Amino acid sequence: MLLAPHEFLPRAEATRARLEGAVLEALSHHGKPSVESLAEAFPKDAPLSPEGLAQALCPGPLSPIGFAAVVMREVLPPVDALLDGPVSEARVVTGNARAPGALSVTCPLVVLGDLEVEGVLEDCGPDSTIVVVGRCTAWGLKTSGNFLVLGDLVVRDAIQGIYNDDSLVVAGDLSTRFLDEYDHDVTCYGEVHAEHHFENGRSGEEAASLASTFLVPELWNLDLGALHHDELFERIQQGEPVFTATPQPRQVREPDEPTAEELEGLDIEGIAARAPVSARAKDVVYAQRKTGEVWLLRPGGFPVQLFDGQRFLEEGATLALDVKQRASERVTFWRRRGDLFLEMERFGAVVQLHAGYNNGSKRTFRLAFETPDAAVRELRRLEARYAGDFLRVTALVPGRGPLEREFANYGGPKAEYTSAIVKGTTLITRGGEPQHFDDEAAALSALEDWIAGKRQAGFDLKILEWRPFGLLGA
Repeated sequence: MLLAPHEFLPRAEATRARLEGAVLEALSHHGKPSVESLAEAFPKDAPLSPEGLAQALCPGPLSPIGFAAVVMREVLPPVDALLDGPVSEARVVTGNARAPGALSVTCPLVVLGDLEVEGVLEDCGPDSTIVVVGRCTAWGLKTSGNFLVLGDLVVRDAIQGIYNDDSLVVAGDLSTRFLDEYDHDVTCYGEVHAEHHFENGRSGEEAASLASTFLVPELWNLDLGALHHDELFERIQQGEPVFTATPQPRQVREPDEPTAEELEGLDIEGIAARAPVSARAKDVVYAQRKTGEVWLLRPGGFPVQLFDGQRFLEEGATLALDVKQRASERVTFWRRRGDLFLEMERFGAVVQLHAGYNNGSKRTFRLAFETPDAAVRELRRLEARYAGDFLRVTALVPGRGPLEREFANYGGPKAEYTSAIVKGTTLITRGGEPQHFDDEAAALSALEDWIAGKRQAGFDLKILEWRPFGLLGA
């Protein structure tokens, strides 16, 4: 059926005069509904199909397409529809619509009756716009586009808003167990019934802490200050538990900076005064009371300074070392709190230390010993020294992401960079083809060969970093 402007627009005038209450407020969220906005959608007064009208009004503010949906409901005969696959082309359902499973919407979808989704409903803003004139129900809702419900919105488990460009607007009541507005505009002109409600603008760290009281541990991470929304909705779709059986004690992330207990008995002012650079007591980022060790760091000011309890370590350049050989062994530590790392390499009778912070500057120190056995003993001593405060890692920083090593060559006319990670049993390098192995140990061994080859080509370690989104690992 085509919508003729000479019939549709007068009907819109009459409908507009009758709009009131929460429905009018919801339709006005992006501006007052007007007949003029609908008239502009008809090219040269030619008729349009319902889908053509929806396509002409989207993407855009919700008021015109919402107003058009209300008018279409009055003029089009209701026909129910089964949505048994993704909606990838503009669709207008004139009656009720039901999806027997998850529903992905990547274009305009207008339902003039009720929409029932027996799974997770996910849209894709800004390409998608969803308007439901009646009631909308789903197991979960993940929305990044414009989404308008003129009846009630009932989502069994969780609603997540993504991005701040578009809006979720509900004229009736909004009911769900967990509502995470994140950075999305969520507006309800009825009543909101949510057992757990995180408002727009909440911090990631606060969200993860609050979520620890009611979401299963796999869905939140205090170190990253993040909720794992993808995993949340995958579990909802698969019928797996997402909520704890009973309320749990709230978990709070430990502070990155040293605690008063860790600093107790240490002369931080005196240590800072002895530093080879202009350091302040407040620059301390790590302290170990039992050994007297203190790390001083001022991001953007100077690289990390290491006081081992007796003296400040000096740069390793004072000790010649052929680091182009393959390291005899490598031990990598990452601070349990904050972003500090310590990587130790042994080259025969020499131990090389790299200390720094995630995706930031680092310093290299070298310690020479009379025999390789003495160097091994020193490496074991250092491992014991940092155990507990630091995590020993190989390919993955627990709870954070793939461990990436970036190497730099500043020797030529132009600085060059390259990097590598081990992901499972695969070695992935920037600019190279992924290499697959039988196990992680073999992949790590290949990484050592790659590092030796890069050093022979004039590269040296620039930074270590964890990448929670796996830029190389993707």
